[in-house]
Amino acid sequence: MNARNPSPARPGRRAQRGVTTLAITLILLAIVTVIVLFATNVAFFEQRTSTNQNRAVSTEQMAEYAVSLGGQYLNANRAVVVKTATGGWLTGGTRRWLACPSGTLAAGHPCLAERDPTRRAGMYYYDNDPTTTDVDGIPYSTLTASTGGILTGADSSSRFSGTTVLNALLCRVGPNATNPTVPECQLNPTAAGNVAVTLVATSQVAGESAAATVKETWATAMTMNPSAPVPLIASGLVEGLGNAQVVAAPNAGGYGVAASIWSPNDIDIGSSGASACGSGGLGSVSTCHLGEYLQNTPRTNLKTTCATSNNACGCPAVSASGVDFLSGHSQSTRKENLDILDRDGNCGTLPDITFFPRNPYDDPNDPTDDSLFEYIFDVDYVVAEGGTTVQTNCGSSGTENCAAYALTNDYNATVLPNCSSLNTSSSGIFYVTGDCDLNSTGSATASVILVVDGEVRINGNVDFFGMLFARSNDNTAEVRGNGNVKIFGSLVVEGDVNITGSIDLVYDSTSASGNAGGVIPDSVKFGRVTGSWLDSQTGI
Repeated sequence: MNARNPSPARPGRRAQRGVTTLAITLILLAIVTVIVLFATNVAFFEQRTSTNQNRAVSTEQMAEYAVSLGGQYLNANRAVVVKTATGGWLTGGTRRWLACPSGTLAAGHPCLAERDPTRRAGMYYYDNDPTTTDVDGIPYSTLTASTGGILTGADSSSRFSGTTVLNALLCRVGPNATNPTVPECQLNPTAAGNVAVTLVATSQVAGESAAATVKETWATAMTMNPSAPVPLIASGLVEGLGNAQVVAAPNAGGYGVAASIWSPNDIDIGSSGASACGSGGLGSVSTCHLGEYLQNTPRTNLKTTCATSNNACGCPAVSASGVDFLSGHSQSTRKENLDILDRDGNCGTLPDITFFPRNPYDDPNDPTDDSLFEYIFDVDYVVAEGGTTVQTNCGSSGTENCAAYALTNDYNATVLPNCSSLNTSSSGIFYVTGDCDLNSTGSATASVILVVDGEVRINGNVDFFGMLFARSNDNTAEVRGNGNVKIFGSLVVEGDVNITGSIDLVYDSTSASGNAGGVIPDSVKFGRVTGSWLDSQTGI
């Protein structure tokens, strides 16, 4: 073969090499296409996920906003939210709360926010218009951009309207009948208590499936608690009570430790065989436990049957054995027991008390040495440290009586010149600046806290529901009377008591959380309960 003329290449080799390259290229292109398609699918999925998450967050924010609006709505209407008297949300034409029905409930019913049927039976649900068959929740149903709707986008130009159903479940807290230290929800609590409202908001974005549910509880919390621990407290002399029957505070000295009368002076009931204990100058007084006073009357009828019938309720007769009453004086039988807190030379069962809220050394860090008014109303600026009389340097002017300022500023009390306008329809906290001829005041469902600056006179047939506080700048107040008087609550006097005739003084708490027929005063805080938030109506 000629070196200058090599043999030509074998036919088809260059063409075969081009086909291989094309095949590899196509395979790589297919792989890249698959990768691109997969990445695109992931991107679309992430976009959908982000959009869904955005909608979920937005609807949850809408529900959160509705809950906040509902809580503030209740707070703004605290005067009527659980008021049982005229104009309240628990009575008459202004009624908003209805008792949770028994049996199977329809899906979404407000009462399902409480899983336990037994607890649910003592609760109410909110219906803004009870005359219709539908449950109308708290009136915040539609949220738009102008009222706090959902805003998205960097410039907040993309706005979404949504609809929210805002329901509420009410728990009126009262003591358990068999164990008073255990609180529970009750339709008609027999003693004053706090309230808790569970708000449930379900939101829905218009035209979409995005929805969310938020549940949170708002409740009252007392920072001030104007309630007497004992049915009768007097800083002065208790000179006469006639044929009085005093039903003791059952847990005044701790659970199961009852107390009836408290004074830094001698409560002259006397004691058989001990002349040094006095002659029983209070009259034919008897003190007893509530169960003994009720006799055969149901506990729920205490403020109705016992108030209207003189024979249905009453402390047992004082007897020599003393097994059916606490303390008492009837003819030659006299007994002073642990429920009488006084100073009488260690006569009776209990030694002289060492504490009474009238110590002049008022220490702002020591609530046990406050004045009687400060002790009951939980304020610590009425009497100056080391002083014995009420200060007059309160208010914006610096010249107001500090006790009066506490009543009007801290408790929003209604100021009256006398008691003539008070009657059985009255409810709330009142401050009377003059003398008071007491009428029947308050009712079985609406108690009153009445503070009187002048002399209190109780004559004739008078029924009083709540706490009657006779106030004085220098412990010289007086409560006097003669008649058939029944007080379901407490009597506190910064001075002397002298009542003849017949008086029934039945202890009942009048704490700010549930007094005044259910009015929640400004002194009681109302807000969110920590840890109550949940993104479900029924919970787990």
